[in-house]
Amino acid sequence: MRLLLISMLIFSVSAFTQEESSREPAPGVTELTVIKVKANYLGDYMDGIEKTWVASNQIAKDMGKIVDYGVYVGNNNYVYLTVQHESYASMDPSYWSEEETEEFQTKFRKIISQDDQTSTAQSYEDIREIVRVEMINQIIFK
Repeated sequence: MRLLLISMLIFSVSAFTQEESSREPAPGVTELTVIKVKANYLGDYMDGIEKTWVASNQIAKDMGKIVDYGVYVGNNNYVYLTVQHESYASMDPSYWSEEETEEFQTKFRKIISQDDQTSTAQSYEDIREIVRVEMINQIIFK
């Protein structure tokens, strides 16, 4: 009986070790936001995020603060927004210095004024619902 328990323990540890070595986490983390857009408003929503969300993420990418970003459209008017970060630490607001924040604001204000940004963002409330925000990690299978 004792031999059986020991062999089962060794087998389970061996299986776990094999399982773990067959995959590894990819570097970085992706922030995924799932949004439900009201019917017939997808074009309006895309126009709005192009001036706000896309523009701001392109600036952040150009500054080296994010790795990449993406916009995906699924069935039934779902929109998936992704931001790829270097690490969880790079998502912390303290990752940006005051100078970098000022540089970002200056570049962003050249694209859209504060008033236009505010009115665009407020119009989102009428046409979309944020379903969830998740931090996801890619797994690489060897």
